[in-house]
Amino acid sequence: MSATAVARWFARVNGPDGRSAGDDANLRAWFAGFLAWLAVLTGVGVWWFARVEAGMTGELGVWLAAVGMFYLSLCCLFLPLPTAWVVMLLASNDVGLTESVPMRVAVVAVLCAFATGVANLNEYHILTFMLRYRAVGRIRETRLYQLAASWFSVAPFWTITAFSFIPVPVDVVRVLAIAARYSRIRFGGAYFVGRFFRYGLLALSAAGLKLTTRDIVVIQVVLVLLTGLKVMQSVFRRRRCRSLSEGGDTGLARGEGNS
Repeated sequence: MSATAVARWFARVNGPDGRSAGDDANLRAWFAGFLAWLAVLTGVGVWWFARVEAGMTGELGVWLAAVGMFYLSLCCLFLPLPTAWVVMLLASNDVGLTESVPMRVAVVAVLCAFATGVANLNEYHILTFMLRYRAVGRIRETRLYQLAASWFSVAPFWTITAFSFIPVPVDVVRVLAIAARYSRIRFGGAYFVGRFFRYGLLALSAAGLKLTTRDIVVIQVVLVLLTGLKVMQSVFRRRRCRSLSEGGDTGLARGEGNS
């Protein structure tokens, strides 16, 4: 493949999409498809668990994979549940989806990234529905949004991919992309790519280090606590800055009154 062809492909992926200029999302069709997706995962989980109970197979891997993908399909901005433990559990030796570690890592990364991509697209359509209302849609008229949208438009696909790979408590880029009416296909593709590499590293760590279920639970608890501490620290810092600002304004007001 020539350098020109590669550059053209990158430009096609990252460039503007005329269809995203307007809100043409069919919300009813998406939500119906999303419910059908959850129903399929539920059916697979119930059917495979019945096979296990009947003694037809001794492996719970397929059942856990269906349950894990159902769980990940719900994890989004409106339901911010931890996800690392699911990926590590499915890739662990305790579950053992496949004997081959490289194959197991690849399978877990693909399945979990796809499920998370579905959750992100569901979030996309929920926020699109909310932005159709004037009270919420006014965010597009603010100066802060216009500045952020200009920054985001430089490299939207790779910006989303990078933020989907980095574990951040609040993904502001995701909301920005939805508000900017970024292409749904590229939006989902960017999150799939970023999460594939992120989940691949988690799966490789769980399989390579031979983490047990107990180890994975401890790791997830520690991650949740660290995230909670960061959020609390940010809240306390904002309150402190606000109180100092209000105190300074009060002092100035008193000084002006005494002069």
